Amino acid sequence: MKKSLVSLFALVLLLSAGCGEKVNDHVTGYNVDVPDSFEETEMEGVKECWFNAEDGSNINTTVTEKEKGADAAFKILTADLTRETLAEMFESTFGVEPTITDRFFSKDNVCGLPAYQYCYDVELDGVTMTQLIVAVNADKLYTFTYTDMTGDWIDEFQESAKNIELIIE
Repeated sequence: MKKSLVSLFALVLLLSAGCGEKVNDHVTGYNVDVPDSFEETEMEGVKECWFNAEDGSNINTTVTEKEKGADAAFKILTADLTRETLAEMFESTFGVEPTITDRFFSKDNVCGLPAYQYCYDVELDGVTMTQLIVAVNADKLYTFTYTDMTGDWIDEFQESAKNIELIIE
């Protein structure tokens, strides 16, 4: 009887230890699988970029400080809201209204942290490309954007996105 009570007490302590604890979200680094034919290059406005010179496809990462209220805003993101925001951004940047077609939108965690994945096709002034955006809400906002200019990379990009590794302190 005494042995059962000790086991039960230990189990209760273990279960209660996880309740209400804040998840550590301090990211000190990350790893992204990049296809061999992609070379690291510099691109304005991004932390890291890998580029395929043959077709213009690329992978880039951005790390941005979170503004007040960002956590609440992150929770209410939907495909519709993300699509509308992207359409406005494309139009203001390029002066042309894009046609965006959703492939998928999900809110699967990345390394235990809140994240979303949005994959879509965009036609912009006669050019069609597929993008996969993975955004992770941690101590900062970590965004990994995969741009496939030919349609040949999206399967490999999706595998890479599944394997994003965040190094959490």
